[in-house]
Amino acid sequence: MDSIVLVHLVIAVVGIILLIAKAKINPVVSLIVGSLYLGVAGGLGFADTVAAVNTGFGNLMAEIGLIIGFGVFIGTILIANGTMLRVVDALLKVVGPRGAKYVLGLSGGVVFPSIYFDVALVILAPIADAIAKRTGRSVAPLAGALAIGLQVGLHLVVPGAVALAMASSLALDVGLVIALGVPYGIFLICVSIALHSTIMRYTWNPAKDLEAVDDGVLEPPQDTASSPSGTGTASAGHGEGRSFGDHDTAPSGAAGAVETVEDEQDDHRYPLIVAMLPALIPLALIIVRTLVVASGMEDNALTFLGEPVVALMIGLLVGIVMVWPDMGRDKVDEIVTRGAQTSGSILLFNGVAGSLGMVISEVGVSDLLASVFSANASLPILLTWVIAALFRLAQGSGSVSAITAAALVGPIVASMSAPLILVLFAAGTGAGFGGHVTDNTFWIFKQMLGLTTRGAVQVYTVAQSGMALIGLVTCLVLDLIF
Repeated sequence: MDSIVLVHLVIAVVGIILLIAKAKINPVVSLIVGSLYLGVAGGLGFADTVAAVNTGFGNLMAEIGLIIGFGVFIGTILIANGTMLRVVDALLKVVGPRGAKYVLGLSGGVVFPSIYFDVALVILAPIADAIAKRTGRSVAPLAGALAIGLQVGLHLVVPGAVALAMASSLALDVGLVIALGVPYGIFLICVSIALHSTIMRYTWNPAKDLEAVDDGVLEPPQDTASSPSGTGTASAGHGEGRSFGDHDTAPSGAAGAVETVEDEQDDHRYPLIVAMLPALIPLALIIVRTLVVASGMEDNALTFLGEPVVALMIGLLVGIVMVWPDMGRDKVDEIVTRGAQTSGSILLFNGVAGSLGMVISEVGVSDLLASVFSANASLPILLTWVIAALFRLAQGSGSVSAITAAALVGPIVASMSAPLILVLFAAGTGAGFGGHVTDNTFWIFKQMLGLTTRGAVQVYTVAQSGMALIGLVTCLVLDLIF
């Protein structure tokens, strides 16, 4: 019976991949179909299978629903008031052109992980292109740094939506994920950017990788399944002075908001450190709560204020108060509405991964595989990375890949010696491997930076795959040490 359950698990996973990659079925629907199949075929019965799907979805939403929603709202505000651009400009003044790629990568990955991948890309891609033009340097390392930094921020650094989802799925303390994810993210971004820059010295060919007109090799996919935010492909002109895309295609419409606010408020009402308070205050409160709980004091005002939902709500309120005088009620309402539209689709992706995880647990796969893996403590980490990488190769979405891998393997290793934080790191890095033409963001890179399809592979697929391989090596080494 045990072997039959494993067979049904394999069928469910392969079926989900085929539904997404071949049949072009939305990942949300595909994951639910796979969950229902596994539950019924695994012996739960019809009623209990539906109950497990609903319970898994509800449990995950109870954990991360408000957290992701508030995090996206804060990110939208930081774009709308121009804070993100100001941070990038300030860092560039410090490090100069040589360090520009690291500034872009770290800005997207560590400074503003709450801003969803596609939204941040719409803002930072024109900056990368402008830096390349002003300095006469290749755009390849800059674009690759964006691909690396934004992926790391989304998957590994709180309050990145996927990092939060995996932390909840694995029952990890958010403060711990912040404390370990930030330094690991910085290391991963810097090493990966250095590796990608070195590769580009030998493989980048402007004659083949940059285009003056559309190369017409492939058309981007029309579905938006690969991006939880539902972003469409941005259109772009080419050559000097080209447009960098229709800013209205940003999931929250935030790019247009940045443009408007910057025009009206060139003098900036607040110093940069003050403008960043909506993001800094929640992080500080969550870290303080972690330290207080570690000291043995669990029920006091600091632990209450440091609860992620409360901390992010405080940051959101601070952000609203700060932008209200310049924007007024109507524009603030518009920002919140756009943030809600973005977070809604993100939450659906996260919730159905919770459904799959609950079904896996209920049919007994977790206990079965735990006994198989107990002989090799490193195998779960490798398995997590491989599952995430295979999902990314097959269906494109890094978010779906990371969350699904954590949901699949998390229950298995919960009772084992493998550190759960390494499972999160393995899922987050593995989901960066091999993103290509099935990923809608691949085409956004291509269009916004005026690349050929070959060029997009160079700065997107190669950059993120290098990050994923570095992540695998570091996770396995850390697992041996700890």
